[in-house]
Amino acid sequence: MVKVIIGGQKHLSIPNLPRNSRHTLIRPKPFPAGRYPIEKIWYPLASFIPWQPLWERYQAIHSFNRILYTNKPWFLTFEDHRVLYRNPKNQGEAAIYELLNNRLALENCQKIIAISDYAKLRLTKRIQGWSIEEKVNQKVDVIHPNFPIRTNQSKLYQEDQNLQLVFIGNHVARKGGIVALRLAKKAEKLALPITIHIVSELGHGSGVPTDFPDRNKYSADLKLLNLNNVVFHKNLPNEKVLELLSESHFQLMPTLHDTYGYSIIEGFSVATPAITTNVCALPEFIRHNENGYILELPINDIKHWANWLHGEKTKTNEYWEIVNSTYDYLAEQALQQIMQFLERSDKREHYEFLSAGALAQAQIVHNSQKQNELFDNLYAAAGGGIK
Repeated sequence: MVKVIIGGQKHLSIPNLPRNSRHTLIRPKPFPAGRYPIEKIWYPLASFIPWQPLWERYQAIHSFNRILYTNKPWFLTFEDHRVLYRNPKNQGEAAIYELLNNRLALENCQKIIAISDYAKLRLTKRIQGWSIEEKVNQKVDVIHPNFPIRTNQSKLYQEDQNLQLVFIGNHVARKGGIVALRLAKKAEKLALPITIHIVSELGHGSGVPTDFPDRNKYSADLKLLNLNNVVFHKNLPNEKVLELLSESHFQLMPTLHDTYGYSIIEGFSVATPAITTNVCALPEFIRHNENGYILELPINDIKHWANWLHGEKTKTNEYWEIVNSTYDYLAEQALQQIMQFLERSDKREHYEFLSAGALAQAQIVHNSQKQNELFDNLYAAAGGGIK
């Protein structure tokens, strides 16, 4: 049995670890403890294992979105290229990041795990021309996030109830909640039999990727939460979210940017197909007319929404016109897709096919039981073959 230290970003680690490991996984308390982690003093310090002292021996470390300075065998799991740098502000920070990045080429870095082909693409593009490029690329493998499978059969479609759609995302604009609300408005005008559930803390505006920074621009959209065909759930525990996913016909996530989209896989675990966009990693596990529907956005060579502006440009009227028209465009695309579904003469059979496809994706690619053995074998090898 190998003792493995788990470090780095907790939100990334949960779906990218074995769920029932035969080894001992240890998550140390941060140092210093409390609300102010050591990286608040200087961000690069987060990569130097600033944990409270461990008196027991351990054989390996599995790090998430953090390159570590350690002599132990270690693994790195990452979601995009940002693990390589944090916009160094001076020569001191730049030197630290170069030191850390070069550690990826050392022998004790056992494997570099991308959570998607998109993540792998971002890393490989970032290190093009670096001296460590060849050694790092040889270590990179893609292992998708895993979730418990919560059902063993696809859903049956009942035509005597409203079509139930659920949007899940605390960033209501970036994730597609504004699109969902505009869709609800369009559907109400057409008297379509649909209900849209919104699960969100309604985070939006300045500081959120892709959002227009002035929150006032979103006021009219947020008033749509009061529509008769919208049900707003501000906060729900995860088990209640899973119940809602299980009771819904589709998960709706028409996002402008999302590095993965864990809630979609959780929806697949209860056989709920998804309606989403073609950005980042999403097309890797959502296939149009097989386990959901894809709404097409223009994308660039790194699979990002091509019209996304950055920095000071986000504060311009031009950018508001871009995001505003894109919300409308996606809402209209979603409306047309749903109307096509409702008008199908074979929608019952077609829905059951989509549901079966969603469940199959979860069972084959994201199955926590299958990935348990994969990770356990990696840990055993790092621990010198300890079973």
